[in-house]
Amino acid sequence: MNPIFFTLCSNNYLAQAKTLGDSVLKFYLDSRFIIGLVDYPDDQIDYNFFEGMEILPFDQLGFTEFGDMLSRYNVIEFNTSVKPFYIDYLWSNYGTDHSIIYLDPDILLYRPMDHVTEALKTHSVVLTPMFCEAPAETSLDELVALRHGMFNLGFIALRFTEESNRLIQWWKSRLRTHCLIDKPRGIFVDQKWMDLAPLLFDGVFILKNRGYNMAWWNFAERKLLDSGSDYSVNQPDQLLYFFHFSGFKPGSEYITGRSGESQFAYENRPELKRLGEEYGSILLENRYNFFSQLEPKLSFYTPKVTFKSRVKTSLKKLLRKLV
Repeated sequence: MNPIFFTLCSNNYLAQAKTLGDSVLKFYLDSRFIIGLVDYPDDQIDYNFFEGMEILPFDQLGFTEFGDMLSRYNVIEFNTSVKPFYIDYLWSNYGTDHSIIYLDPDILLYRPMDHVTEALKTHSVVLTPMFCEAPAETSLDELVALRHGMFNLGFIALRFTEESNRLIQWWKSRLRTHCLIDKPRGIFVDQKWMDLAPLLFDGVFILKNRGYNMAWWNFAERKLLDSGSDYSVNQPDQLLYFFHFSGFKPGSEYITGRSGESQFAYENRPELKRLGEEYGSILLENRYNFFSQLEPKLSFYTPKVTFKSRVKTSLKKLLRKLV
């Protein structure tokens, strides 16, 4: 049985979702690719543009909890909080004989994920770690993982078992009220919770192949090799399966906009330039300039800006510079 692939985004990220979907369907012709629309439909958008893909708006899932969650979460928190709800819905409506693979919309697939398929034969859940090697000195990779979680939840794959279903129900319960960007309290949306998964649930497999989920937070241990016709990571026989273009903007001289640090500039990572330029071109073909300008139709929780909150924000920025 073919896996079901899905992603989550608001209308302004639909160019990335279309780009991901095209790459998935290139290698998995008979699979479903579902765009979980965490937004209301926009009259400016012709959703027929997403031919061969299914658009599944969040408010069609039937979860009554979403109204209260919207009243307490911002756009990032709500987009990530609905992930286990979608997984639960997909198994309930499409059948538990399907494995489910979630990918963030700003990911691009370069070949079939054979290691994931193989791992799911004997395991219930597959996760990818933020990084795999112990750096010689304190590194950005370590600091990012400590703040944001050991596993990047831009990817998760699951086969339905008693354990994976138990994990999803636990995850839903936690994200119902605690899918927060609150790093001082040790919480970072849906992702930090998954640090506990290998402790609480059996059958969790940690996929350490460096060709999966390469991104700016693991550059210290991963170097892209560009043969001109294909990409690999660290060594020619370790192929690139998917790259996570987190914070990417077409036309930028940086592979990510999450940080202005020079280590992410193409002039210092020239091996990434062709990869980034190719991805940027595809995004533009998929109407990035149009979609990225759209405002979400949903109304999210907006905290009051107080003197105390302004001071906290300033202190956070200062601390980031110091580390």
